[in-house]
Amino acid sequence: MAVSKAQICNMALAHIKQTLTTIANLDSDTGNTAVNCRIHYDTARQFVLAGHDWNFATKRKTLADISPATMSPVTWGYRYAYPSDCIKFQEIERLTKTSVPVKYKIEAKDDGSALSILTDMEDARAVYTFDLDNTSMFSPGFISALSWYLASELAPALSGSETLQQACLAVYSGVASRASSQDSQQQEHPDELDSPWDRARA
Repeated sequence: MAVSKAQICNMALAHIKQTLTTIANLDSDTGNTAVNCRIHYDTARQFVLAGHDWNFATKRKTLADISPATMSPVTWGYRYAYPSDCIKFQEIERLTKTSVPVKYKIEAKDDGSALSILTDMEDARAVYTFDLDNTSMFSPGFISALSWYLASELAPALSGSETLQQACLAVYSGVASRASSQDSQQQEHPDELDSPWDRARA
């Protein structure tokens, strides 16, 4: 059975010994506790998502080319729109698993209105962590890590203790490390190419 946003908030509240008031529905509950949970939940979720290349929150997408008609040959060949749901950009998808990583740079568009991705790869596809809000997709380790980080965000307002906040952050660091290690075991990594000669043969 999936853990709800409210249950994650209640876990965080339990971490800071604030159990007299619990959350039944994060979107509609009233009161100071619910308001503080709503203030911090999404930012905390996005922060923990950005902390690791979570398999359950990774997707691939063909990027939209927004290159100008001409680009200086001494710079990048293509400019692509940054995915609107991207929390953490992981890489440009390689042609093969053993290909050399594709070079890229993230910077603002010329008009400063949004981020863009510069690269020399034509028809580039992105691999990135997206803004996953569906709790049924979360792994148990991620849920635990999120609850502890959310607890650290809630502690100053609900407990008044900065010491408790630091204690929650310390626990979060350890839990997040174990959770990310478990997540990394859900895939088989290709052998790294050791030299230009190995890459040439790949």
